[in-house]
Amino acid sequence: MLMTKLLFSGKPSLNADQILAELKKHIPNIDHSFAVSSLIFSFLDYPVQLANATIPAQLNILIPDRNEAGVGLPDTAFTQNWHWPEANEVAQNCQYEILITDLMSRSLPYKTRVNLFMDFLTAVIRVTQPDAVYTFHGDKLLNPVAITNLWETDKVQALYALCNVRLFNVSSDPQNRELLMDTIGMHALGLPDFQIRFAGLNENEMANLLWTYAYHVYEYGDIIEDGETIEGLIKGSKWKCVKQLSLVAPERMVINIIPR
Repeated sequence: MLMTKLLFSGKPSLNADQILAELKKHIPNIDHSFAVSSLIFSFLDYPVQLANATIPAQLNILIPDRNEAGVGLPDTAFTQNWHWPEANEVAQNCQYEILITDLMSRSLPYKTRVNLFMDFLTAVIRVTQPDAVYTFHGDKLLNPVAITNLWETDKVQALYALCNVRLFNVSSDPQNRELLMDTIGMHALGLPDFQIRFAGLNENEMANLLWTYAYHVYEYGDIIEDGETIEGLIKGSKWKCVKQLSLVAPERMVINIIPR
């Protein structure tokens, strides 16, 4: 499942009818079921084929006890937020959370699935006004205003809210700095992530390159074969691609890039 948490400094105001009305601005054909602890939305124009039936894709809002404060985030949520300098401080001040998940949608084409999830997420953000958003598969904190603004103006950047590029110092010798960078989140869409181990190369340029690789695979699918080459930082350069298990958790299949 694709999952995000919306984080709030105060008790969130959850008006199910307002969320439904906001959703219908973009997706008119919606069924719904509202309960105390969950809001379930079924998208009738997004059929999902099961073994013995066809059902609509569903997205849920799961609501913890509204009277109890408490936010649960992994320690790693605070370590790779290069895109938002205030992320950690904002999230640490949050006391309440709600969970957004997609159900029965894994078999949808991945771009359709992402578009549906992002339309849903941005609609809920606009109504509930959270202070921060945590994305599970990208393992990062996000500014909710940045999510909605970017999705409204540039849907080409579909991976912003679901994926991340991470940086790790893997040096065994402090005199010779060696880094590992990877993408995280592509695996949730059935696509390979990327990783690269390097020294003496510009970190920002490498991060941008990994995003380029990720969007290339998102656009064209899992088309990079084991042993093929891909262009590196310098135009015309060829870096070898090897499919293997990731060096850093979570364990997943990645395309390991060998810079030359």
